[in-house]
Amino acid sequence: MESEERRDYNQRFVERLLARRPAFRQKYEEAIARQAAEPAMQAEGVATEGMGIGLPPVDVVNETIVKEERPVLFVKDDWIDIVNVELDGEEARELVTELNNARVAVGPVMPLIGRIDVFGFPGSLDFIGTGWFVAADVVVTNRHVAQLIAQQQGASFVFTRGVAGQPVSVSLNTLHEFDDVAAGQARTFAIKDVLYIEKIDSPNDIAFLRVARRIDGAKPGFITVCDANLAADAPVVTIGYPAKAPKRIIPDQNLMKELYRDRYDVKRAAPGLIIASQRNDSTEHDCTTLGGNSGSVIIDPRTGKAAGLHYAGLYKQANYAVPASVLNDYIRRERWREPPTIETRTVIQPVAPKVPAVNQAAGSVVAPFTPGEVSFTIPLTIKVSLGQPVATSAPGATLPQDAGPADAESAVAQFWDHRPEGVLAARVGFLDDGDAIGDTPCIAASVLPSRLAQVAATGPSEYHGLPVRYLPASVAEQIEARPEIESVDSTEYDDDARTGRDFSFAEVNEEMTVRAHVGPEYSWDELNAFLSGARRALVSAMYEFHALHIKDAIQDRLRAGVSLKLVLDNATFSKVKDPDEEFDRIPTFKAWERYSFDRIVAPEGLSGLISDSYHIKVTARDDGAFWLSSGNWKPDSSQPIITQEQRDNAADEDLPGNREWHVVIYNETLTNRFRNHILQDLKRSADLGGGILPRSKMEEVEVPQEEAVVFERRPPGAVLEPLEIKRKVKVKPVLTPDKEGEIYSEAVLDLINSAQESLLFQIPYIAMPSNPRQDRGFIDELIKALTKKLKTLDDARVILRTGGQKFSDPTHAAWYFKSKGVDIASRLRRMDDTHTKGMIVDGKRMLLGSHNWSKPGVSLNRDASLIFDDQELSMYYAKAFEIDWRRANPIRPKRYVKPEGVAIPGAESVVAPLFKLIRLQDLPTE
Repeated sequence: MESEERRDYNQRFVERLLARRPAFRQKYEEAIARQAAEPAMQAEGVATEGMGIGLPPVDVVNETIVKEERPVLFVKDDWIDIVNVELDGEEARELVTELNNARVAVGPVMPLIGRIDVFGFPGSLDFIGTGWFVAADVVVTNRHVAQLIAQQQGASFVFTRGVAGQPVSVSLNTLHEFDDVAAGQARTFAIKDVLYIEKIDSPNDIAFLRVARRIDGAKPGFITVCDANLAADAPVVTIGYPAKAPKRIIPDQNLMKELYRDRYDVKRAAPGLIIASQRNDSTEHDCTTLGGNSGSVIIDPRTGKAAGLHYAGLYKQANYAVPASVLNDYIRRERWREPPTIETRTVIQPVAPKVPAVNQAAGSVVAPFTPGEVSFTIPLTIKVSLGQPVATSAPGATLPQDAGPADAESAVAQFWDHRPEGVLAARVGFLDDGDAIGDTPCIAASVLPSRLAQVAATGPSEYHGLPVRYLPASVAEQIEARPEIESVDSTEYDDDARTGRDFSFAEVNEEMTVRAHVGPEYSWDELNAFLSGARRALVSAMYEFHALHIKDAIQDRLRAGVSLKLVLDNATFSKVKDPDEEFDRIPTFKAWERYSFDRIVAPEGLSGLISDSYHIKVTARDDGAFWLSSGNWKPDSSQPIITQEQRDNAADEDLPGNREWHVVIYNETLTNRFRNHILQDLKRSADLGGGILPRSKMEEVEVPQEEAVVFERRPPGAVLEPLEIKRKVKVKPVLTPDKEGEIYSEAVLDLINSAQESLLFQIPYIAMPSNPRQDRGFIDELIKALTKKLKTLDDARVILRTGGQKFSDPTHAAWYFKSKGVDIASRLRRMDDTHTKGMIVDGKRMLLGSHNWSKPGVSLNRDASLIFDDQELSMYYAKAFEIDWRRANPIRPKRYVKPEGVAIPGAESVVAPLFKLIRLQDLPTE
């Protein structure tokens, strides 16, 4: 369909061209004849690259003509650049020559057109469109541009909140020319107010902004609008800031690159002509435009006046502008001085009834107000009949059918105390409502998958009036239910050996270089550069080390004489899944013994260094630099190799790999602290009997089989380039299992409790309590603090991972938060392949690291994180969060293969496989 519309547009363009310039017809017909002969030329070996093989000759020539006749010019020093452009078409050359000759008329308006820049806007956008002066301190742009930064509040407009809940900061910069993307302040005007945004049902896509600006009268202070609309075929020039468009908008990316010389976001002038309008409320033109041109001015080069306000373009179809006649009407009436229409409606506010007294003897509620009535004040008093009051149940009695979450918590506690044999976990759940989590509470009972059918058949279907839903227990629940796991409440971690300045957790406020970056976009690029910079020694702590390309990079450093001390987890020694991307760890490490290489596997359990996971991801270099991450050294997830072409196409095609947050820091103080802890881990692990190979985990778990419903992660739409800062930075290192989790948990509790406006949290999972009688210490305190902020802050949101075989189910988190009164529809989302463990508070402070939110994750596992008190870093990672929030999905119920038998013709009824037995060591551990 797109190609048909494109050919139709090209054909109409050429017909109009030939009507204006009949002398071109012979040249056009000769070009068609040459194109028609192309297949024969190819057969004879004549190169015809780029000549449109596969299209009819007329379409190829039409396409070429359109491309050649509508160039795009850079603006440099407030005038068009006729050097850095290819002028292939004859009409194009004439249009540019005429425009260049009109400098006296058009030149003065160039400094009056600017780029609308934004700071703190969600995603990675630096600007949202174009604007131009129509009065000394008033700028006109499009409605759809202004709506990105402001919303109506009563009789005025207020700036929307952007990243981390902070108000968006907006300015107009009238430079950003050619290679001057980072324009200075002399031509930057702060946008103070959004004065007017036209109603959405109006055909006029127009808005007005007020800027901080004064003029002295020596030069024109604004652009005058034409008195009347221009006629068809009148020459015009569109001046604005075209932005690179994704493939879904401009399918022919090569054509876009050719026309714009692959240079975007700077001021451009695009000459063209007015087209006879097909719409009464718009002017059409054929200038070449892109998305950032929204709000551009259409200038009549003969007078230097505005002929329209560009607002839309349909690829290879048309460009539309608010016409001069409409603009003049708004400006003459100074429409921006008229307050916007306010929609009014009556809102009935209920008067809270007095707390009812409780008759303890009867165990029922006695209402102190008139039975069957409740009052509302608006300010009139209206009595609404509600029927006869119903007494609530006494403890132990059946709950009413409309029982709420609080009632459900009580019922779950009693169910747990009398649970059927085989139930491993019980919590408040909610029945499904189609593909969503509904509002009806239930008791969600988790059962070993192999016993699910039996327990569901013999256990109660309801308890105290609540339905009981039996579900297969997740791997996490199975592991947690094992007595040997439950008993690991302490380890042989050596806090006493880690005292003094060398192991301090005090905040550092020093000069440092910080390279902030996110994955998968720049995971490997930055890690590779960091590893390549090692000259004498590397000290590394790593949960999973599988990637072949990282092995090669390390091996290159070892061969160059760099020493490596490496502390590992059992997970590094799982089965090799893809020999093309993973290396065999045991023989490789053995071969590295010829170099300066020392390694150990951290022992686990009561007599080990950590509870069950040496989950840290930190590497320290000898020159005072270290790399810290949420991501492992894995090939296809945490550290995929991403090409620049993939980054360029990220708006249309998702990148392979996990979302990770990483940081590289050059600072001796912090580097020494992490190095010292890792070296002490190596020593302590050896003292505790750790070796170069893991202690085998032969235990098996039952992995429940989910229904095959796949929601693919959407493309990010924007790529965040690494941010480098060189200055003083406040940062606090936090590790576990130091002080059995106190170091990490107390610091993060302080961070959460400090939130006044916003809290953004991205983490693979939050391990919710599996039963109401459980006291898990720090993790429950953290969840309680987070829950409070999700209920009270203006902007508090959480992104979880869709799930994994070893992760806590995000549905459990949704159930928990909903039971506590959190609006999960607006506060909670889930996304495939997010492995980040990060939090941003008020856009000013942030957490980044490897800590999962589980009982051992915040207490007895080895993990490392950093807490930054730095707005620039916080806003950088908040942009990454906003990118992911837009492509994340609501939390949906998790559905499993049902236990019913499946009838197969000609055979006996067989049972569908409900689970797989998998060794713990071989489980995916992302």
